[in-house]
This record gives sequence, C-alpha cells and structure tokens, in this order.
Amino acid sequence: MLLAASTQRTIGFVILAIVFVGYVVYLILNSRSARDEVGSEIELAPNRKPYLEDEELEGTKLDKSLLAGLAMLAIIGVGLPLYWLGEPGRHEGLIKDTDRIFADRGGELYVDGADCQQCHGAEGTGGSAPVTLTDADGNFVATVAWTAPALNTVLSRHSEDEVRHVLNYGRNNVMPAWGAPGGGPLTEQQIEYLIRYMRRIQIPESELREIVDTGAREGIAEHLGVSADDPVVDDWLAAVDSAVEEARSMALAADQSLAGSPEGIRRAGLELLASGQAPGSELYRTYGEILFNNAAAGGTYNCARCHTYGWSFDATTDGDDSIDGHAGPILEEYNVGGGFFGPNLTGGTTLDQFETAALHADFISAGQTIGQTYGRGGSGGNGQMPGFGPRTDDDLEVTYPATLTQDQIDAIVAFERNL
Repeated sequence: MLLAASTQRTIGFVILAIVFVGYVVYLILNSRSARDEVGSEIELAPNRKPYLEDEELEGTKLDKSLLAGLAMLAIIGVGLPLYWLGEPGRHEGLIKDTDRIFADRGGELYVDGADCQQCHGAEGTGGSAPVTLTDADGNFVATVAWTAPALNTVLSRHSEDEVRHVLNYGRNNVMPAWGAPGGGPLTEQQIEYLIRYMRRIQIPESELREIVDTGAREGIAEHLGVSADDPVVDDWLAAVDSAVEEARSMALAADQSLAGSPEGIRRAGLELLASGQAPGSELYRTYGEILFNNAAAGGTYNCARCHTYGWSFDATTDGDDSIDGHAGPILEEYNVGGGFFGPNLTGGTTLDQFETAALHADFISAGQTIGQTYGRGGSGGNGQMPGFGPRTDDDLEVTYPATLTQDQIDAIVAFERNL
C-alpha cells in the first residue's frame, strides 16, 4: 500500500509539473505575440484586426483546441482515479502520523511539562514520591517515600477511560488531579497526549512476564531463606505445579462430566485448593501470598499496595528520623489484606462477596468497570480495581497482555479466601 501510494504520488507530481510548465509556456508565448504600443487605438483595436478565415478557424484551429481539451480530459480521467486509489494509504498515514505527533507531545509532557517521570520513573518503569501522612485529625505523622506504580503496563490493567479519569481527578489523595475537570493544569488535549504516550511505552508480554516472575522468585527465595538463583526455588515452584495438577485430577475423578473441559477442571481444582481439600493447599496459598505481596515494579503487579495499609510506603521499616520526622517505624507489622484504598479482605469477606473461588478469580482477572458493580454485595463501580488478566481495547483492536497468568491469579484467590 505504501509503495502504491508513493507511485501514485509521483505520477500526480509529474502531471502537476506538466500542467504548470504548459501554463508558463502559454504565458511566455502569449506575451511574445503581443504588439508594441504605437499610440493608435485604431491600430490595436481587436475589432479592426484581421483574424483567421472561417475555414481555418473552424478547421485547424478548432481541431487543435478540441485536441487540447481531449488531452486535458484524459489527464483528469487518469489522474483522479490514481489519486483516489491512494486515499486509503494517505488516510492510514495521517492516523499514524497523528499518533506519532500526539505521543511525542505526550512524552514531552511526561518528562518536562507535567514531570510525571519524577514519580513514575523514566518511560513509566515505576518510582516513588514524597508524601506527608496525617492522622484522622489532620496532625502530621511522617513524611514517606510512596512507591508509584509502573505505567508501562497500565493499559493492561485499566481502560483508557479509566486512565483518563485518574489523570483528570487524581487517585486516593496520593496521585494529584492533573486534568482541568479535577482542577488540574492540563487541558483535555494534553491529557490525550499523555494517553497516546502511554500507548507507546507499553512493554511486550515477554518483558512483563520476566518482571513478574523475577519478583515472585525473589519473594520465594526470601520465604525459603535462599538466594533467588538457588535451584531450591525451582523445586518449590515445581511442587506448586504438582499441587495444582493433583487438585485437578481429584476434581476430574469426582466429576467425570468435566472431561474435555480444561476450564471446568481448572475451576473445580481451584475450589479444592482454596477450601483446603486438596493436598498441597497450604503450599499453594503460600505461593498466593507471595504473589499478593510481589514487590516487582513498585508493587505494580500485587494486591498489597491497595489492600494492606502501609505497604506502599514501607511502614514497618524505621527510616531516618531527620527525614521522615517520625521516631521508629509507623507500623510494627502489616495487617495483610486488612484494607486501605481497597476493601478489607480478611475475616471471610471474600467468601461473602464471591460465592465461588472461580467467580473470585474472574473478578480479579477482569477488574472493575466504571458504572458496573460486582459480587453479591453489588460493590464497586468506580473502575479503580485493575484487571490482572488480558484486556482488549475494541476501539483500537488491540489486546494488551495479562499482568498475571491465570495460575497466578488462582493462587492469589486461594490465599485471599483464607485470610
């Protein structure tokens, strides 16, 4: 298509050049044929000047004029279809060029105009921002380094409308409002530039998987008290896989109607693991806890940053008192899953909200949707809970990779249903 468009464009320029040269030649010849002024209106009066005889005017002269008109019609008849054939390519090129221009402008805003990189890191790899904590009465508690999530996978977790809402109105009193509707300094067009830039910086699935898996390995290694490259970590993961396979075998043995339905077997096996009825359930839940707290990319791929108070600012670590203004750690220990921006997950609340573990997993995979509630309690609807499964943007005809695999989501579900 690009080659065709280039050929048609070349032909068009050639035709334009021919017409232009012909017009210039006509002007030159017409000027040269003009007679000099001799001061006599009679001498120059067109109605007194002899012209061609009728035979020549209606013969040779007319034939030349008709031939010139026919040539022009032929040029138009050939040129217009050729121009029309190139229109789809020009339209596609305009869209691509507009995306490039918008993304370039968004990149400038990200780096300089709005300085998003100060918190979210260069090209959205994640970072941190200073945040002042206060108590319920507004009194100073501490100044903390709040981990800001990576944005190079944000379109796997949220739709562009949800991202636009956060940019406009901020998020949870930590992320400030940047758009004019929320009182921020950026126009609607500038917000669009930032979203186009985020499209550009989304990383491929292979890179995403490596980040998540590396974080999980580090969590497993810490749990086992070994280094992340120790072969015992691989053995531990293999044991988790074995537990999953055994649970699925048990589910199939209990219900032969599941034969031929891998998805049905997966869902039934998850119920056994989450309820503790399958061997290896405790190991599986431990794996889910490690994923729940995965520290990769500032907690971008975990649940703790929203569902555990203090996780996002390392509340159990005693920082420099002269910097944070707080003596000792803010928390002695985390209340894992006790709720913060996200709801409390402890005390069987997830069992009340989701009738089955499979429904629970479906929700984590899809996330919230603006204007739609979820669960038996009809909660949510603000779109702030990200989806950790693959996400398709129907308008762009693009599918963004899942931030967590289905097996990883299932393990987190088994952990959360036992908090």
